[in-house]
Amino acid sequence: MKRTILLTLVAVLLSACSGIPEDKEIETMVRDNLLTDGLGDLFVLKNFKKANGFRESENVYIVDVEYDLEFQKSFIDVVKEIRADPTGPQYGTFGSKFVLSAIQSNFGQFDVGDIIHKSEKVRLHNTEMGWQISK
Repeated sequence: MKRTILLTLVAVLLSACSGIPEDKEIETMVRDNLLTDGLGDLFVLKNFKKANGFRESENVYIVDVEYDLEFQKSFIDVVKEIRADPTGPQYGTFGSKFVLSAIQSNFGQFDVGDIIHKSEKVRLHNTEMGWQISK
């Protein structure tokens, strides 16, 4: 009886160590990844949903996610900010020459309050520091 309990406990502990990331953890990783390079002022992430997921290997988890991006600035506002301070830090590592084309190719023209729906496949790796998005 004790042996059965001990084996069950070990199995539960091992499965917990190799488990997949929780939905909230995935949302945080996606949010942090999206809001880098000064884009945190551009939009907010809303209505996050994990649609599906599967384990590709012991250390790789592929997840389908959906979310909405609500713009806090218009494309015209972004253009004005960059023209006013082309070397400013507001859009991080994009650099002023490429930021507008990168933003426009990813999001098109947009106004304050516009919402776009995104669906994407995210590849996660289980590292020594925990689950992380593959870039």
